[in-house]
Amino acid sequence: VFDWRGPCHLDDGEDVGLDLTGGFHDAGDHVKFGLPQAYTASILGWSLYKYEDVFEQTGNKQKLLSTLKYFTDYLLKCHPDPDTFYYQVGDGGDDHAYWGAPEEQPGERPTMFAANEATPASDVLGLTSGALSIMYLNYKDIDAVYAERCLQAAKELYQLGSNNLGYYEESSFYISYSFYDDLAWAASWLYIVEGDGLYLEDAENFVLQQNKKGEDPLENRWTMCWDNMYLPAMFKLYQITNKDLYKNALEYNLNYWMNSLETTPGGLKYLDNWGVLRYALAESMLALLYYGETGDESLREFARSQLDYALGDNPANMSYVIGFGDTWPKHPHHRAANGYTYANGDNQKEAKHLLLGALVG
Repeated sequence: VFDWRGPCHLDDGEDVGLDLTGGFHDAGDHVKFGLPQAYTASILGWSLYKYEDVFEQTGNKQKLLSTLKYFTDYLLKCHPDPDTFYYQVGDGGDDHAYWGAPEEQPGERPTMFAANEATPASDVLGLTSGALSIMYLNYKDIDAVYAERCLQAAKELYQLGSNNLGYYEESSFYISYSFYDDLAWAASWLYIVEGDGLYLEDAENFVLQQNKKGEDPLENRWTMCWDNMYLPAMFKLYQITNKDLYKNALEYNLNYWMNSLETTPGGLKYLDNWGVLRYALAESMLALLYYGETGDESLREFARSQLDYALGDNPANMSYVIGFGDTWPKHPHHRAANGYTYANGDNQKEAKHLLLGALVG
């Protein structure tokens, strides 16, 4: 717990008669956006599910479980009945006009959007369903009743998303280009939990559907992120089915990243200027997961190179994880850590507080 933070936004959800406190702000801002929140809960949950022994050995398992439950407690609050899911609290435009501590933020925080039969949101619902299914697996031996709540919600959200196909509403933040990948992700995990062949059939159908850009899912040159879950879904389907179709798609992507993607002089794989390290490390996780299936040392070395770069083996000799090593960025985009306001341009100053563990873009 950071001593420079305290309770904030305690009225979230009042405008719809619910307690929607909790969950996580997005980036250094204060909106609670549904798509990146569900993505983060999914990937962190998957990390624990896959590498539980490592988290246990390093003394981080309980912390991660606590973080995951903070996600899922909030996601369950946002699902007050089988046919409703609230997925954004706070207006992005209004929020970006404020720079300061969240505890002191003035104004209303509207509950912006809800998924229901009249307003589809298959992308958000799919990712959220996946996060909740994974939480079931991670928590069933800890608290079976809570785990069952997560699983029931996962099934309800999947049904709502798959029976009512369509994109979620947003206001220029986190534009979604596909929902089929998210539904494939959700269906894969429900199959793992339930063993129902209908979920597997759904997943194999959804994962081959093109996004809005008409891109071939089997020749994916991006990586896993909040708007691209094709590769994680294909990885799970490869584990389940052992089909060459998914194997070849994974190898196409990894080969592109390792051998064709632009690389900086310092060795960083450069996908996009916005969040370049996030993408490189997401791809590193995929490489390590596939290394676990194949034993191909080149995958492990690729992942190691990107991780080492982020942790300090780079031309600047700087760790891009705050608090790790001897030198790290002093101006992360994070209002609470920054500790100033827009007045007199003070927000440009070095952060007052240590945002321990944060990866900058």
